[in-house]
Amino acid sequence: MAVRVWCWTPNPVLEIKFANGRRTVAAGGKAHNVARQLRRWAVPAISVVSKPGPDWMQTARQERVPVRELPVHSEARTGWALVEKGGARGDFFTDDPRWNPADWIRCGLFLRRAVRKGDWLVVAGSVPAGAWTGWWQTLFLALKKQGVRILVDGKGQLLREGLEAGVEWAKANQEEAEETVKRKGARRCLEAMGVLSHNRSCLLITQGSRGLMMKVGRKIFAVPAPRIRLWDATGSGDAVTAALIYGIGKSWEMEKIAGFAVWAGSENAARRDAVGSRLKK
Repeated sequence: MAVRVWCWTPNPVLEIKFANGRRTVAAGGKAHNVARQLRRWAVPAISVVSKPGPDWMQTARQERVPVRELPVHSEARTGWALVEKGGARGDFFTDDPRWNPADWIRCGLFLRRAVRKGDWLVVAGSVPAGAWTGWWQTLFLALKKQGVRILVDGKGQLLREGLEAGVEWAKANQEEAEETVKRKGARRCLEAMGVLSHNRSCLLITQGSRGLMMKVGRKIFAVPAPRIRLWDATGSGDAVTAALIYGIGKSWEMEKIAGFAVWAGSENAARRDAVGSRLKK
């Protein structure tokens, strides 16, 4: 059976966006965005969400991204975004949900039964409140024991416990990394994250228009971003995550993967929905 990429968005959002005089509605969430991009590149990705409600599911079906629902009822948040000329953006969201202990237990059991040896689990975005200390670390250690490859993209408890469990990849933007490890600057954050993971995890910090920094083993290197005409940076970090998974699946060298990831994020920010077709060319 082909390796699958399970893209879990713990906290999905139904995004209503106003840009260039148009109103669009999209099924949002960081890992769902990753699954959508990977499907464009013919990678067998699955979007995983709690039961988010009919509006979110109906919108997701229109995108033709396979969705698996966790046995947890957790209505998707609603988000409103106003994108102005030059990429300026304002966002407003309803409150994050809170899960009870039984929800977290059902979620962990589902993932341990569904995700198989050799598969990827991508966990990305904000998370509902209520996970007890050690929940993420326990889940990741159990999945690693099953032979699952794990990428975490987030902040706070999710990122910290992912590092402590030694997930294969840990990713954050610079603001999220600084908030989690209480350091300033991407290089210092990478060093602190390396200490938390005992140098077991490969690390990536995105820096927006400045590109990204990676730490693989004890080697740290930076990749600058190309100059672009910014249109909308929404989902650019998720395009970077998808590119990372894609490049690893192709067994590319790490420098090539990093360059491809920066390119994909920049293309996303400059030309919405063009990344997939340009890659095929």
